[in-house]
Amino acid sequence: MSNFSPSYSTHLSHSQLYQQYSETAQNREILSQSCSDTLSIYEELPVPLSPVPSSLAPSPSSPRLSISLTQSPSLWQEIPEVRNSAEFGELTNDQRRLQEVQFEVVTSEASYCRSLDIVVDHFVKSKQLGELLTTQDRSWLFSRLADVRAISHSFLSKLEERVESDMMHFTVCDIIARHCQRFKKVYVPYLTNQSYQDATYQRLMDENQGFRRVVEKLERSPVCQRLPLRSFLILPFQRITRIKLLVQNIVKRTAQGTEEEVQAIKAMKLLERLIQESNDSITQMKSIESLVSLSARVDFECRTLPLVSQSRRLVREGPVTEMMDFSVKETERSVYLHLFNDYLLLSLHKEGGRFTVIDHAPVSELRAENCRVKLHSLEKNLFRLHLNKKALLLSTDTQ
Repeated sequence: MSNFSPSYSTHLSHSQLYQQYSETAQNREILSQSCSDTLSIYEELPVPLSPVPSSLAPSPSSPRLSISLTQSPSLWQEIPEVRNSAEFGELTNDQRRLQEVQFEVVTSEASYCRSLDIVVDHFVKSKQLGELLTTQDRSWLFSRLADVRAISHSFLSKLEERVESDMMHFTVCDIIARHCQRFKKVYVPYLTNQSYQDATYQRLMDENQGFRRVVEKLERSPVCQRLPLRSFLILPFQRITRIKLLVQNIVKRTAQGTEEEVQAIKAMKLLERLIQESNDSITQMKSIESLVSLSARVDFECRTLPLVSQSRRLVREGPVTEMMDFSVKETERSVYLHLFNDYLLLSLHKEGGRFTVIDHAPVSELRAENCRVKLHSLEKNLFRLHLNKKALLLSTDTQ
């Protein structure tokens, strides 16, 4: 751990890894749900952060907050400057709870940064691992972890400065709000890359024995505290949602009509927007992946239609029966429909999951008529589909 720079040692020296913090937080929330709604100040306090073994921790630096944390306080009220302050006794329980939640933003961010340092310095920068990865695999596997770490450390530094400036009445939501734009630049691409990251990791572990051996060797290092690489790769997913939950808690505990409430609500909305944009980006990426996959499996018997488009998404797909001649059953044939938000494809399903497209039309030019009738003693959903100046009689067993 000696490779951590002194400027980061304020919190890193005495915080557990974020994976351990997340597990503690989850267990605590499960426990709280099984308890009475009437909780004491201590039962409602944030997640305690356990100290790491001294043999694994670097020497701390000397700022006032660092000095306080060398005694490994789990809670804001355990910091000596807070505990020994005459002002502490004058605070209401609600005010203490609010400071504890805000302090958890800082301590959990320190825990998060410590885990990010390990994954970047121990795994991403590993020469042994680097020699086994292609440029593309490295990009998919580690994405922008180094950028996530840089922004997280900058964020932590601002949080620490705020706490040190007013230990008794510090706030954090305005700092969170100011950092949301920077968070967006690294978190949206990282979260969007998840499917590639998972697939790359699994493929390398299954097919590249050298990669597996080096990863397992790195995981056995004491610095990882027996935690696997995969647990480090999912940290950004866990962190961004956890910050949102903490800010929601701050909003609930902040006095109404105050500037602090304005900043807390602003931070909460910005985080919600960031997470929504990430979800939208993930959905779009998956949609493009499915279009690329389908495009490789279709042949056009009619005029060609480029399938891959960022604005196109699959709405529904499935087989239907085309009634070529309503009176002659032998003239039925199976047709496969791909309904997109902007186009409809009619195909013949071939072996090997391939399709031959026999017709397609913009959704805006389609018209359908319900023609439910009894056919050969089976109740079927029959409809007439009008497209490209012709009409097809189609039958399906489902609505």
